[in-house]
Amino acid sequence: MRLARERKGQFIIIAAMLLSIMIVSVSTVIYGTVTYYRQERWEEYVTIVDSVRTASSNLLQVGLANYAQTSNSTVLRDYFNLWVRDVRSAYPGFGVDVGYALANGVRSAYGVSLNYSNGLALNWNETTSYAASNATVSIDVASVGLTGYNFSSHVFLKMSIRDAVWYSKSSKRYVNIYVSVDKDGPEPVVNLQAGNFPYVKLGGVSQSFTVKRYYSSVYSYFIYEIRISSISSLPSSAEVTLLDNRGIKTISYTTNIQQDSS
Repeated sequence: MRLARERKGQFIIIAAMLLSIMIVSVSTVIYGTVTYYRQERWEEYVTIVDSVRTASSNLLQVGLANYAQTSNSTVLRDYFNLWVRDVRSAYPGFGVDVGYALANGVRSAYGVSLNYSNGLALNWNETTSYAASNATVSIDVASVGLTGYNFSSHVFLKMSIRDAVWYSKSSKRYVNIYVSVDKDGPEPVVNLQAGNFPYVKLGGVSQSFTVKRYYSSVYSYFIYEIRISSISSLPSSAEVTLLDNRGIKTISYTTNIQQDSS
C-alpha cells in the first residue's frame, strides 16, 4: 500500500508538471499570436496613414501647379473629392474614412500673409511673389479603433527680386536682376536652371538672358543672378517668371531699377 501511495504521489507530481508545461506553452502561443496580430495591424495602419499623408501632399502640389497655369480655382477641391472616393474603396475591410478641409481666408506663414480660397493662394506681380496651397486631412481606421487623426499639408513657393541694377558704366551695358527662391519650410531652392525662368522682361519686352547661381555675402542668401546684355537705357520695369521643378509658377515684378553709379 505504501508503494502504491508513492506511485500515486509521483503520478500527481508528474501530471501537475505536465499541466504546468501545457499552460505555459499555450500562454506563450496565445501571447505571441495576439502580439503578432497587433503588430501587423499597427503596421498596416501606419502604412495607410503614411500613404494618405504622401498622397495629400502630392495633390496639393499638382493642384497648385494646375491652378497657377490655368487659373481653375476649383481644381484642388475637385482633386480631393476624387481622391477621397478612391481612398475609401482602396482599403476594403479596414473601415478607412478620409475627410479634408481646404484653407480659406488670410493666414500668416513663412513671413508673408497668405489669402487662401479653396486651399489655394497666389500673389503675383509684386517684388515678392508666391504660390501656396494648404489643406487639413482627417483619417479614421475603424478596424483598429482609431478615429480623429488629422494633419495639415502645405506646398509653398516664393520668389523675391532682391535688386535690379542697370550697369551703365560698363562698355557693354547690361541689367542684372538678383532673385532668391524659397519653397516649403521655407528653405532656399538652389537647383534651378535657366529653363526654370521661362520669361524675363524689361519694360514689358521679353529678353534673352543668362543665369548664374551662387551664395551671396551681400544678401547672406542663395541668389540667382539674371543678366540681360546690351541694354542701352534704364528700363522702366523688370519682370521674372519662375516655373520650379514641381511645375509651380509665380511671377515677380518691380519698377525699382537702380543705375549703377560706380
